[in-house]
Amino acid sequence: MMKIRDLSYGLLLMVIMITAACDPGAPVDSKAVKEEIQSRKIRKVSASDIMTRALSTGEGIQAEVTRQHLASLLAGQDGIGPCDLQSLPAVVEAQARGIDVSRISLNPRRNQRPLDSLEVAVYEAFEYATQRQLKMVPSLEEINETTLRYWAPIFMNQACNRCHGKKGEGIDDKTVKLLQEQFPEDQSYDFEEGALMGLWRIIIPKKEIIKNL
Repeated sequence: MMKIRDLSYGLLLMVIMITAACDPGAPVDSKAVKEEIQSRKIRKVSASDIMTRALSTGEGIQAEVTRQHLASLLAGQDGIGPCDLQSLPAVVEAQARGIDVSRISLNPRRNQRPLDSLEVAVYEAFEYATQRQLKMVPSLEEINETTLRYWAPIFMNQACNRCHGKKGEGIDDKTVKLLQEQFPEDQSYDFEEGALMGLWRIIIPKKEIIKNL
């Protein structure tokens, strides 16, 4: 019995032949025909391929968002406004691809929805590893058949100190006042160097990964 895939190739060749017959003077580009057939082949993609590419996609987005974020912090005057990631080009580009980029924390600066039980468990696992100075790497989980979720830790560093450090030390009085005005329920301060501040959470549709394999 002829396979459906073979049948589709046959139909494609038939269309090309009919087109050529309608215009006998038109040359048939055999190379173009071959490339078209190759592009229509059904590729086998393994779960491992998807997870590997999704992990590298998450790492790439995280790295670029971090780079743009630090650049905006250095360019800012008070260091508060630039903390909003949603206007960064890398985040806008990811959203256009159906990828959601966000950060979560047990000590948020602004109101966030309560973390679900899985998010809390992931956060606590990273916190445990941080406290024991264990090596940490980004992780990936399958939410359902169509979606993956990428996690990576966010650590306190010098660039974050002026807004997330200790009040009266890393955070000057002017910035403390601005933070209190803009974020009255702020909990994101008094972090020490190297402390776990939060997590990157990047939600990636599998279809976005598969079409780029």
